[in-house]
Amino acid sequence: MPFTDRHGNELRSLPLIYRLGRDFQVAEAFCWRDPREGGPVLEIPAHNPQLPPTDGNGTDFASVPPFLWGLIASYGTQTLPAILHDALANQARLVPAAQRLDLRRIADETFRVALVESGLHQMRARVMWAAVGMERYARYAGALGAAIIAQLSIGVLLVMGSVALGILAHPLWLLLALAPALAAALWGKNMDLVVTATYLGALYAPLVAGAFIGSRLEQFLAFIIWVGTGTPGPAPQAEPTLRWPSRAATLPPH
Repeated sequence: MPFTDRHGNELRSLPLIYRLGRDFQVAEAFCWRDPREGGPVLEIPAHNPQLPPTDGNGTDFASVPPFLWGLIASYGTQTLPAILHDALANQARLVPAAQRLDLRRIADETFRVALVESGLHQMRARVMWAAVGMERYARYAGALGAAIIAQLSIGVLLVMGSVALGILAHPLWLLLALAPALAAALWGKNMDLVVTATYLGALYAPLVAGAFIGSRLEQFLAFIIWVGTGTPGPAPQAEPTLRWPSRAATLPPH
């Protein structure tokens, strides 16, 4: 019973306010009991309905690009862990800059634990954990974040290339797939994150590319129909893809 209401009872429902688009606000506070030894009970506060669903006052559940919803849904078993993660990530945004990366690391690991405790299988939980972990570095680590993203990209290409060469040329090319794991040792305590993101990234890359191309073809056909029929309103747009919302303007000065 990882999620409870404020009185310690099993959480069976959670009232939400739909704010249109992809934004929701939590109408009642709830709690999560960390199952790890000595883990605390964390309270996720209700959002203020009088304020817009901006940073810390709303949630879009799991931030999965819409074109990938057929693979990983933005809500479901992961909804409560995602709301928990939003709350913890917001706390990380509000601390001094030097503390944000470490606090987000804790938030991301809590997210992974909450996903598994909620019934999500280990592999899917690690996919989502790796995604938020890489976003953490991209957002808060500056040049270090650029380096880890670059290494991830190269590692994914190496793994995919080694598989292709192993099939088309010689099986020994498969040994090239070990290189990203060896290079990940450079990241010390974050080695697990880099290894997970690299190999799962290589696994999901063809699916992501296919979904991305499919969404753009759909947009193109919708545009042709929009022009041909003279439908009023704005031109059709593809749903958001690999874009993380900018929050820099909302961060308080330190």
